[in-house]
Amino acid sequence: MQVAASIYGSPRCVRSWRSTDNALESIAAAHSDGLLVLDEIGMCDPRIIGETVYMLGNGSGKARANDRGQAGRHVQEWRLLFLSTGEKTLAQHMAEANKDLKAGMEVRMLAVPADASKGLGMFDMLNGFEDAAALSDALKARVTKYYGTPLTAFLSALCEPGKMLGWSTILRHTIERFVSTSLPKSASGQAQRAATRFGLAAAAGELATALGITGWPEGGATTAAKVCLNAWLNERGGAGNFESDAIVARLRQVIERFGESRFTRWESAVAKIDEHGPRTIDRLGFRKTLEHGLGDALHTTTTYYVLPEAWCSEVFKGMNLNAVNKELLSRAILEPGSDGKAAQSVRLPGMSKARAYVFNSSALMADDSGHSFEAA
Repeated sequence: MQVAASIYGSPRCVRSWRSTDNALESIAAAHSDGLLVLDEIGMCDPRIIGETVYMLGNGSGKARANDRGQAGRHVQEWRLLFLSTGEKTLAQHMAEANKDLKAGMEVRMLAVPADASKGLGMFDMLNGFEDAAALSDALKARVTKYYGTPLTAFLSALCEPGKMLGWSTILRHTIERFVSTSLPKSASGQAQRAATRFGLAAAAGELATALGITGWPEGGATTAAKVCLNAWLNERGGAGNFESDAIVARLRQVIERFGESRFTRWESAVAKIDEHGPRTIDRLGFRKTLEHGLGDALHTTTTYYVLPEAWCSEVFKGMNLNAVNKELLSRAILEPGSDGKAAQSVRLPGMSKARAYVFNSSALMADDSGHSFEAA
């Protein structure tokens, strides 16, 4: 963290998350057109961290009224990149306050694991030092003495008369090439936006190398940025749309947690006639299990029938139901009715004919390649 900050200034440039959102507005404005380095996200209140990330990423603070109810002082604005550390991801930190990570938060604050997978923590080589701790200590000692020089040289080169337009063109083309070669064509807009952020870092690094500032080999910055992008994609689970994946993840979570306890067995006689038999508490719907094959090929499939009110108010509480149904239908998880609607008209055990959302566990638990995780 201090090494990253040393590009801009001394270790005192590293700021703390332990601030109110009002204070962070002023801190962000003070770092406008630069880098804001924030240490340990766990120091921020998990109840407000999501809104704070939105604020930092959007580049403007709150609009406030004065004592007469009119628009108060000028809204603070900024334009910057911010870098943060933490023992937990943003999603994990928000979960402590029972808050859900939104797609907008995810693309504004990209979670990259601080592990180069070389057995050296965040380092991929020791550069002659005995171990990672020795290298880390040496870097910390040096950034207290040497800092700010790379940025000064970089800005001086960028501001040479008549060259700004050329640099802008080079950076734009480099970013476009980075995104096109790093993501599949089917990548979502969210993944492309994140890749553009990494591409900007790659383009700036390559330009600084070409100007003789970094001492890195050509292509080194691009390689490093692609490693970070791939780490983010692996942490995220792919280049798909966050909201779409969240819909499937929500339904999987419900089945994994409540597939036995909150779904009445369809084939059970108890579900039909025995008023004194054990009852399903807080029922979400019914489940029908069928056996297929013989011998070693014997396997079971389970079809779930979710009641409409439970589908809306519990399974997908807080989500847009039209978007949910559209996504599950497009992935062939939800089995539509004969009339084309998302919910089928079925006669459920012990109930009159009614609508229910029907899906098979094999389709739900299949991975992106179509292989099912359901046990035989």
